[in-house]
Amino acid sequence: MTSRRVDVHELIAWGLDEYSYRDSAGFDSRELAARIEQANARLAERPLYASSCALVEQDTRDIQPLLATAAQREDLRLEYQGLEWTLGVVDLRLLLAFQRRLIFSPSRQAQATPKPDNWSELVSLAVGSQRSTKHVLAHNSSDTDHLDISLHSSNPDLQMRFTPKMSGYGTLPLSLYGGSPFFEVAELRGRWFLRDGYHRAYHLLQAGVDHIPAVVISARSIEELGATNPWFFKEEQLFSDRPPQVTDFLDNSMILRYERTALRKVIRIRVEESLEPFDDIQEEGKRL
Repeated sequence: MTSRRVDVHELIAWGLDEYSYRDSAGFDSRELAARIEQANARLAERPLYASSCALVEQDTRDIQPLLATAAQREDLRLEYQGLEWTLGVVDLRLLLAFQRRLIFSPSRQAQATPKPDNWSELVSLAVGSQRSTKHVLAHNSSDTDHLDISLHSSNPDLQMRFTPKMSGYGTLPLSLYGGSPFFEVAELRGRWFLRDGYHRAYHLLQAGVDHIPAVVISARSIEELGATNPWFFKEEQLFSDRPPQVTDFLDNSMILRYERTALRKVIRIRVEESLEPFDDIQEEGKRL
C-alpha cells in the first residue's frame, strides 16, 4: 500500500534545524546549498526590520459590533484565561513567523476564502468552530493487570485535557481538545507575530486578502508568545535585523518544497490496577 504524502514548505534563509524528513527527501547537497544561498541573497536585499503595529485601528472600529459579539463566546474566554487579549483587525503583511514549516495535504480541500470586505465571513473564519476531535480508539486487554488504550487522529493538535468541571461520581474529569480554532496574533517587545492560523493566513494572502480579524494577545514572554517548541525559530532569529515573515511562505525563493509521509497524532494511555493502603488525608487532597 502506498503511504499518504504531504507537501512541506520550509523557510530556509535562517539556517536549518535537524529534520529527518528533509534529510530523506533526496536533495543533492550542492542543490540544497544553492537553494540556501539563493534564499540568503534574497534576505540580504531586504531592508533592516522596522517594527510596525499590525493592528488596523480603523477596520477594528468599523466592525466593533461583530467583534463584541464574538468576544462573548465562552470557549474563547476560556482559551485565553490568564492572558491579556482583545479582538481586532490585523494586517497579515506585517506579521512575523516563528514556524519554520507549513504542511499541506493534497487530499484536503482548501476552505473557500471570503472577499476582503465580507467582514461577517472573515470573523467566522478567524473565530471558527471547534476543531475536530475525531479519532480511532484501539485497545489491548489481553493482559489482566493493565489496559493499554491508544487514540489515533489526523488532527496533529489533538490533546487529552484534565477538566475538573466534569468531575463527579462515575465521571472522569478528562476531555478531548482539538486545538485552538482561533486566528491568533501576539505582540512581544514591539514585534508582531502570527501565533496560530498559519494555513489560513497563507490561503488568505494567496487570495489577496491581507486584513483579517484576530485574537490579539499582548505577550509578556516567549512562553506566552508560544514560540517554545524546538522546531520553531529561536528567539535570536525572531528578534534579528531581518526576521522571518509570514509573507515569506509565498516567496518561492525563500522556501524549500518537498514531500514527506503523512503523520498521525497518537495518544497512548496505560491503565494499571493495584491495591494500596487507604489514607483519608491523601484522599481528601485528591478530590476536586
